[in-house]
Amino acid sequence: MSKRVQAPVRSGDIVEVTIDRIAHGGRGVARHEGFVLFVGRALPGDTVKARVTRVRRSFAEGVMDELVTPGPDSVDPQCDPAGECGACTWQRLAYPAQLRLKEDLVRDAIERLGGVKNPPMHPIVAADDPTHYRNKVDYTFAQDAETGEITSGYHKFGAWDQIITVDECLIADERGNAAKRVVDAWANRYDMRVYDRESGAGLLRSVIIRVGYATGQVQVHVITGPTKKGLFKGAELLDDLEASCPGFVGLLHSETDSPAEVSYGAEPPALVGGQDWFDEVLAGHTLRVRPQSFLQTNTAMANKLYERIIDIAQPREDDVAYDLYCGIGSITLALAPHVKEVVGVEVVEEAIECAKENAELNDVDNVEWQVGNVRPILKFAKGVWPDPTLIVVDPPRAGLVPKVVRRICEAGPERIVYVSCNPTTFAGNLPMFQEHGYELTYVQPVDQFPFTPHCELVARFEPIEGFTPPAEEDIVYGRAKPDSRVRKADAAAAFARGEVGGDAPE
Repeated sequence: MSKRVQAPVRSGDIVEVTIDRIAHGGRGVARHEGFVLFVGRALPGDTVKARVTRVRRSFAEGVMDELVTPGPDSVDPQCDPAGECGACTWQRLAYPAQLRLKEDLVRDAIERLGGVKNPPMHPIVAADDPTHYRNKVDYTFAQDAETGEITSGYHKFGAWDQIITVDECLIADERGNAAKRVVDAWANRYDMRVYDRESGAGLLRSVIIRVGYATGQVQVHVITGPTKKGLFKGAELLDDLEASCPGFVGLLHSETDSPAEVSYGAEPPALVGGQDWFDEVLAGHTLRVRPQSFLQTNTAMANKLYERIIDIAQPREDDVAYDLYCGIGSITLALAPHVKEVVGVEVVEEAIECAKENAELNDVDNVEWQVGNVRPILKFAKGVWPDPTLIVVDPPRAGLVPKVVRRICEAGPERIVYVSCNPTTFAGNLPMFQEHGYELTYVQPVDQFPFTPHCELVARFEPIEGFTPPAEEDIVYGRAKPDSRVRKADAAAAFARGEVGGDAPE
C-alpha cells in the first residue's frame, strides 16, 4: 500500500503551477509541492493560476482561474467563449499540436493500461476542416434575471448551473444557426420562462438541432417541462422555421420534469409539424435518422472512419460478418457490399427498425437484423447463423464487459475490428482479448472531434498463432472484482505515482 501524502492544498486555494502534460479526459497535469493537481482548461506548457475544487487522498482537482503564460503551442482562440463553455476546450491549442497529443494519449493508454508495448499504431487521420463539423448540437436555455431575455448556449466548464450564451458555435454545422436564432426569437416574442428544475416553474429546458451534413436537412427538437396541451405556441414556431430556416424538415417536442439535465422525456418525442426524421448520406448509403437514433457526430470524418474500417477489416466476398452494437445500421450497410452476409445486432429496438428501413432504402438484401443484448445473442447464434469470419464491434464509451469479449473470441472469427470512442476503455479490454487468444495487430486513431480531447480509433485483432485456451479456473477477467473502494484508492495512488495512464479515477 502506498504511503499517504499530506495534501499541500485545500479546496478553494489558488496556486500557480506549470502544466506538464495532458491526462485522458483533457485536463492538464501539474505538480504542486510534489502533489498531483489536475487542472481543467489548462494545456501543456501553460503556467496558470489554478483554483482547487476538490482534494483527494493522492491528488487534487482544479480549474484554471488565470492564464499567466501560455504554452508553446497556444494560439488565439477563434470565438469569445473559448475554454469557458464545455464545447471545445482545446480551441486555444494549435491543431497540429492537438493531433500530436491525441496520438500520444492513444499510445499511452494502449501501453500503460493495455500492457501492449510498441503498439502497431498508424498516424492519426486528421480532419480536413476542424471547424463547423458537429451535425448535432444540444443548447440549454438561460434567462436574464433582470431583463427576462432568453438565450441558449452551453454549460460553463466546471459549473453546470451556469450557461454561456453562444451565438454561432465554431464547431457546430453553420446551417443550424438559422434554426437556433429562430427558436431564441420565438421564446422572447411570447415572453416565455426557462424551466426551474427545483421548483418546476417555467417551460423551456433545451433545444436539439440536427443537420444532415450531405443533405442540408435541419431538424429542431424543443425540450420543455410538463405541459397540458403540447408545445406552447408550437404552430407559430413551426411557421417561423419554415419561413426562415433553409432545409428545415421537422419540429419535435419532448417534455420532462426530471431534475437531471436530460434531453429527452419518458415518452417518444411528439411531432409538431413536418417529418420526424431527416436524411444523411454516409459511406455511400442514405440513412433515415429518427429523433433518438445515434449517428456519428462528425459526418465528414465518419466517412473517413468507415473507409478505415473497411480497409482494416479486409472483407472478402465469402465473409460472414457480425456487426455488434450496430445502431441504425450505418457500419452494417458499409460492410454489406464487401461480404457474403452480415448480421447486425443492437439492443435498442427503435434503432433496429431504422436499420431495417435503411437497408430497404438502399436495396441491401444480404443483411439480417437482431434485437437484443450482444452476449446472449452470441451464445445462441451457434447453429442459427453461419459462424462469423469477421466481427466488427462499436460499443458505447464504457467499452466491452469481460463476458462479451469472451463470447466474441469464442465465436472464432479470423478478424475482429474494434471501433472505439474512448481509448482508455478500449485499452482496458486489450488484456481480455489476449487472454482469449487474440492479439492487437493494427491501431488507427481518427480525429472525429477537433478542438476537444476526444479521439476515435479503429483497431484489428487476429488469432494468436499456436494459442492454447486457459483452463476455466485460470481465467482472470470476468471474476468478481475486489471492493470498489480499494480499487479506486489504489488506482488514484498509482496514477499519482505515474504508474498508470488514464484520467484521474472518480
